[in-house]
Parts: sequence; structure tokens; C-alpha cells
Amino acid sequence: MKNEILEQVNNLSETDKLVLSRIIEQFIFDSHIDIAKEEAESKNKNANLCPHCQSRRTRKNGFQYGIQRFVCNDCKKNFRHSTGLATAHLKKKELFKNYIPYFLDGYSLNKCAKLTGISKQTSFDWRHKILSALGKYQDVQKFSGILEVDEIFFEHSEKGNKHLERKSRKRGKSVFVKKKRGVSNDKVAVVVGCDRKGNKILKVATMGRISTCDVEKVFKEKIEAKTVLCTDGHRSYESFATSNNLEHQTVKVSAKEYVKKGIYHVQHVNQTASEFKNWLGKFNGVSTKYLQNYLNWYAVKKTLEENQNPLKKSVILIAGAFTAYIDFKSIIENYNILIRP
Repeated sequence: MKNEILEQVNNLSETDKLVLSRIIEQFIFDSHIDIAKEEAESKNKNANLCPHCQSRRTRKNGFQYGIQRFVCNDCKKNFRHSTGLATAHLKKKELFKNYIPYFLDGYSLNKCAKLTGISKQTSFDWRHKILSALGKYQDVQKFSGILEVDEIFFEHSEKGNKHLERKSRKRGKSVFVKKKRGVSNDKVAVVVGCDRKGNKILKVATMGRISTCDVEKVFKEKIEAKTVLCTDGHRSYESFATSNNLEHQTVKVSAKEYVKKGIYHVQHVNQTASEFKNWLGKFNGVSTKYLQNYLNWYAVKKTLEENQNPLKKSVILIAGAFTAYIDFKSIIENYNILIRP
């Protein structure tokens, strides 16, 4: 019987084999993975962690609806075990588990909603709750060896906003519209970094040109000692390297210098930036408001794809993000700080 099944599987086309693997993976996922259990186990390891300020100076503060409540001695806010989790305040929590595989497959919001049995707005909210949770993966990244860093820019987008504060842009180019040269304050700067081990970080830094403070904010406490910073020579990176006692190697690609001393280059980070732009294109434009969440998605995407069980790995990452809901609710606030610092 076993040999017959294997023979039938071998006779399938590559497409059918992929479909079969997804069905088996879905079966294993449904049978063995419990999101609530994963969240409980993750939270128990950090039971005294405040989801609002990440302080551990907390204490018990009675019960609410039969559930233990805590209070933070630093920010004075109350919280429960479920506060901050991606599944907090979900009205159809039992369907959230079914939504994750469709999300990972990159299905559209409409298709995810239809397959899961939820509304499009709920599908949108769940996508960004998951992406807010995956953002924690970037927050704990550490870089060592040779760290390549560069920045990419995107036009400020207010996609979905029906009350623009500026004139809407027109598609195509016009000889009658005067273009701004260089980097204007209407562009969003994203700092991209990756080391030779494959660790990546993609963070929205500021509007317009980046500064040393922006670089410091992105890489604060993320770079190990004796790491070599490899960039295109932007003054902000030089200043950052000096203030953090890092060796800095400059590769001037604009002067057709592609490799320095045989090992220093920025080809990996440039490839990462290029692949991200191509991947982002399939979403037909992303609002600046939600850009960081898509950066979170791309940063963890390859890690999930290379994992033997990407669904379980995804659930573990989502369950371990104790500030996912709070980060999701802070999207608008963070966006306003970005455009009106």
C-alpha cells in the first residue's frame, strides 16, 4: 500500500505535488497546532512583562472576569495575559487559525476573506495584526561579521485616503510638471541592512534624507562588537560607525567600485532592496501608513519559506509577540509622527 501511494505521488506533476504538500501541511497544522496553547506557553515565560512599556516591574492587581490582572509599576497601566496579543479582542478567534495559511500564501484580502468566511475589513485588520506581530522578529535581530547597509526611497503614499491634503499625483510623466531633484521631504526613507549570515532588517527611518539619529534608532543595540559596517559612504553611516566604535568600509558604487579588498561590498543589501521592491509591486501600491508592516513581512518571509514547517513557525512568531495588538493600534499614531515629527 505504501509503495503504491509513493508511486502515485511520483507520477504527479510538480504543480500537483505542491498542491498535495499544502494539503498535508494544512492537515498537520489543523491537527497539532493550537494558537491559544502557543500563546499561553509563550506568555507564561514572560508573565510579568508589561505589554505597554516592556517593563518587568509589575505586580498582581486582583481579577477581572475571573482572570488575573496585573499593574505595571512604571507606566501604571493594567493588563491581563491576553493584553497585547495578536488574538486580543477578536470576535471570531476560532477562524483566525484558518486565516494564517491563506495569508502566508499571499492571497488577496478578498480571497482570504472568502476562504475564511469573514468580511474584507476583518481580513484587512487580521493581515496587519499578523504583520505587527511579525515586526517583533526584526526587533530581536542581531548582526555580526560584515553588515551591509543602504537606504531606499518610496514616494509618500496616502492610498485609501479620500481627503488628501495635497494635489493627487498623475500617472505618467509630463514635461509641464517640474520635478524635484535629489531626495525631497515627500519621500519615505527606508534603511535596509543585512549581514553575511542572512539576517535582515528593513525599517522606515524618516521622511527625506536620513541622519545619524535615524541610523542609530534603527540599529540601536542590534550590532555586536567587532562588526564591520559596509556602506556607500553616506556621512550618517560614517558618523554612526565612529560613535559606536565600528570599523567602517566605504564602497563607492557610483565610482564603479564594486568590491573592496576582495570581501567588502554592498551587493547583498542592494539585491535585498531590489527584490523587496519587486515583491512589493504585486500589491499595486502600499500606503505609507502600512509600509512598515510590509517590510516586516518581507524580512521574515524567507525564514518562513526555508523552515520545515512554515505554518508552525509563523504561529510561534505570532504567539510570541506580546505587543502585537498594541502595535497594530499604534499604526496611525506612528504614521502621524513620521510625517509630522
